[in-house]
Amino acid sequence: MSLERQDVRAKLDPEVHADLVAICDVRGITVDEFIEALLVPEVKRLMAEAHAIAARRPRRGITGKNREEQGEAGSVRERR
Repeated sequence: MSLERQDVRAKLDPEVHADLVAICDVRGITVDEFIEALLVPEVKRLMAEAHAIAARRPRRGITGKNREEQGEAGSVRERR
């Protein structure tokens, strides 16, 4: 079973929307098809770029290695 496709919304100025509709009419496609054809390759390109950048950067933060000697939990007063 595949996941349901998600809807994406955008706000355009009336002139831009009219131009978009005209472009789609000339190409014989819907506005949805036009937007998807532009958006999907760009999202994939950006994700590939992000993965490439992450692979080249050294990892920061916790290394996952334990300290040689772990301290005891609680304060010194509690252990007396």
